[in-house]
Order: sequence, then C-alpha cells, then structure tokens
Amino acid sequence: MFNHKVSRQTKTRGPDSARAGALLLQDQRPLLDEQTGFINHPPGSPIRFSPVDDSRHTRLDDIPADPHFGLIFHSEVYIKPGQLLEVTISLPDSTEMFIGRVVLIRRHSDHYEIGFCLTGTEAASRLRIVEQICHIETYMRQKKFTDGPYSCNRDRLTREWIAAYAAKVPTL
Repeated sequence: MFNHKVSRQTKTRGPDSARAGALLLQDQRPLLDEQTGFINHPPGSPIRFSPVDDSRHTRLDDIPADPHFGLIFHSEVYIKPGQLLEVTISLPDSTEMFIGRVVLIRRHSDHYEIGFCLTGTEAASRLRIVEQICHIETYMRQKKFTDGPYSCNRDRLTREWIAAYAAKVPTL
C-alpha cells in the first residue's frame, strides 16, 4: 500500500534572480478544474493521503459520494479508481482530515492528478473552507515574492483574494 505526502511546487530561477536566490512560482492552476468543477489543491500546500480499508468503513458505502464536489491533487503514485482514501491537509494552525473515493485519474509525464470525491456531505463545507485557506496562503506566498515581504498585510491580502476568487468556489 502507499502513504504519501505531497507538496509539489515547480520552481525555477528567474533571469535576474540567480544571485539573489529568488524563486519564481510556476504550475499555477485555476481554482476549479474545467472538466469536473472540482477544486484544484494548490501546488506547495501540504497534503497527505493514505488508503483506507473499505471493510472498516462499511457505513460509508451507504452514503453516496457527491459527484459534483471534490478535490484534485497531485500524486507521484497511481491510485486505482474507487480506492477509499484518507486525505489530510495541513493548515497554518491545524490539520484537517477527509474520507473519500478516487473518482478520476489523469496521467502526466511526472505525476498523476487524482480526483477525490467525499463520501459524505457533512465534510463538504469544511473542505470548501480548508481549500480556500490553502489558496489564500498560496496567494500570500506569491504576493510576498512579487511585492516583497514588507508590503504584504495578511488581512488585506485575504480580503483581496476573497474579492477576486471566493465566488468561483463551488457552492454546495
């Protein structure tokens, strides 16, 4: 079986940054996956996943996965469709855990994109909030890089992200 921690972020050196050691962020994906409408987990945000024994969670089989709400994240290993997963997302002040099923696999040259659907609706609201926090944290890291660390106010950047992107987060 597998137990993986993923924190992918493609980094390249900019033309003038070699001596300063600055890093340019790439692999910026849209908030939502165009094909599924699932939320793309941002690159660089810590996420862990591990298989869950279906026999230990028979009650989850009675709860249908919501095919309209899910998460897409990168994995270096193939995960078969239908696999029950425990996904753990680290936030600045806490860690959140979700149970769901793999419903989509997209193979790329160096990774897989995994589509993860929650097995219950009660966690969907929590996942929406957690992913918004992840995207806000990523936005703040990008702004600190582009604007400099001293010109970034956490509250202002959070409001800025909410005004620009919060309406794009799927509703339940």
